[in-house]
Amino acid sequence: MNITLETQPNCRAVLRIDIPAADVKKERDRVTVDYTKFARLPGFRPGKAPKAVVQKKFEPQIREELENALVRTGYQEAAKRQDVEILSVVDVKEKALHDDDHFTFTLEVTTAPTFELPEYKGIQVKLPRVEVTDEDVEHDLLHLRERYQTFSDVEGEAKLGNYVVLHATGDVNGTPIGDAHPDAPAFLKKIDGNWFELTEEENFLPGFFAALVGIKKDEERDVTVTLGDDFHFEALRGQTIVLHVKADAVKEAQVPALDEDFAKKVNPEWDLERLRGEVRIAVQRRREQAREESKSNQVIAHLADRLEFELPQDIVNREAQRRTNDIAMNAMRQGMAQEAIMGAQDQIVSAATQQARQNVKVGFILGEVAKKESLSVREEQLRMALARIAAQQRVTPKKLLADARKNGLIERLREDLLLENALQFLKENAAVEETEPEKEDCGHEHKHYAKLV
Repeated sequence: MNITLETQPNCRAVLRIDIPAADVKKERDRVTVDYTKFARLPGFRPGKAPKAVVQKKFEPQIREELENALVRTGYQEAAKRQDVEILSVVDVKEKALHDDDHFTFTLEVTTAPTFELPEYKGIQVKLPRVEVTDEDVEHDLLHLRERYQTFSDVEGEAKLGNYVVLHATGDVNGTPIGDAHPDAPAFLKKIDGNWFELTEEENFLPGFFAALVGIKKDEERDVTVTLGDDFHFEALRGQTIVLHVKADAVKEAQVPALDEDFAKKVNPEWDLERLRGEVRIAVQRRREQAREESKSNQVIAHLADRLEFELPQDIVNREAQRRTNDIAMNAMRQGMAQEAIMGAQDQIVSAATQQARQNVKVGFILGEVAKKESLSVREEQLRMALARIAAQQRVTPKKLLADARKNGLIERLREDLLLENALQFLKENAAVEETEPEKEDCGHEHKHYAKLV
């Protein structure tokens, strides 16, 4: 079998394959015998028709199956012989069964990038020492108490830290935003009973919270807002809009006291001392996890920053689509309106594509480390991963395994686990310099809670 390889940009290559007549004849005989076994022809018992009769009757089908079989054989042989790693077949072209019975065809394939790894053992990383102080515990206990806060009505004026329950409609140049711009974000067209915490951080619209300070229940007022030049809905960038708001209620949050009753509210079997202990464990666990994530990020960045190579565009495109879907789904889960997501589509796709290129690049780097170190995936490791997925999907491991064999999940999972093993190898062989503990920044809104398990 004669095979030639022509490399092309973006991890593409063209394989030209010529299969000799002797191999073609052998494959044709095999296909014909298969048809003879099952052919049903008038005047002949099943499987007893002469080969020549079967060949004549089923010539188009035999030829198609023959060509498909020869393409598979040629591809498998090419994958074994070539120095480059073939990842996938993009197209099969120029199939020709010649008069002298040799068969030629061309494969356009995606190939893995080729590069030389820099030194990857002993990568220098800096990691903060993990320690948990009493102050840290009290800080997380405050966050936990905020999760159990209740709300009471405020009779007077709203102030920073209060919550305002609003109804509102928006105008631009005297026209309802919904009429002027039907595709505008829903929250600019109408606000219907939403709660807003009045904070110094204007994380909704510029100056909106400041304009609501002093509002009372049932009061109406107009709030003028100028949207920034980077506003995600392009048609309203730089525009001044007016929101006609009415305060349905002004609310004040009450954080429960840190006492035995609160401990019982969190867990009926805990007292206050046990609650403090569980929070300390949770903070310790969170910081250890953050330390491990930092270690992973540093060893990956060390290698990725020192390597530049072409990436297969089709693989990048698939990963970018997956990332785009993930970003959009996460935004929807966090309450972002469909219109806002569509308005931010360009930014989402750009961010997803950038992350996809990094993910694909890192995948190839870790794959190369796995090859160099002859790493593998243990069957026990695979079984545990399948068990975790089964638990997440609420199916039995047996059913998941049956489905996984059909849809290729096992091989994809094995590939992912191999990359995890490569990353673990890099981390275990890194040179760690411990630094002083870092202060966690949870922001002013106390959104970072200890997770009690």
